[in-house]
Amino acid sequence: MLKQTKNWLRQHDFEYHQDFIRPLLGTERTYVLKFGRDSKKNSRVIVKYRYTFFGKLKITELDLHIHGQHNPRVFASEADFIEYLEQHLDKIKLDAYKHPERLEVTE
Repeated sequence: MLKQTKNWLRQHDFEYHQDFIRPLLGTERTYVLKFGRDSKKNSRVIVKYRYTFFGKLKITELDLHIHGQHNPRVFASEADFIEYLEQHLDKIKLDAYKHPERLEVTE
């Protein structure tokens, strides 16, 4: 699950850890992928998924909680999620959501 996302994280030197949460009732399951740099895995992706009648995996929602962001971002597909990560790579690398002063360039 999330093969493209894991490859993207490896390419940009992020560490990650994955957990599965299986509910007692209901058909929707949850997968949590925590990621970050320097062994500080402060950001996470929460994937809600289910299995179809024929056993195919179907992702229903991806929630991105970046460290310091007030509102989580919700995505419908992994492609949209990776596109968002590409656009906000500088802020994620510098942890600028929690510390905006790190984004300022000093010369």
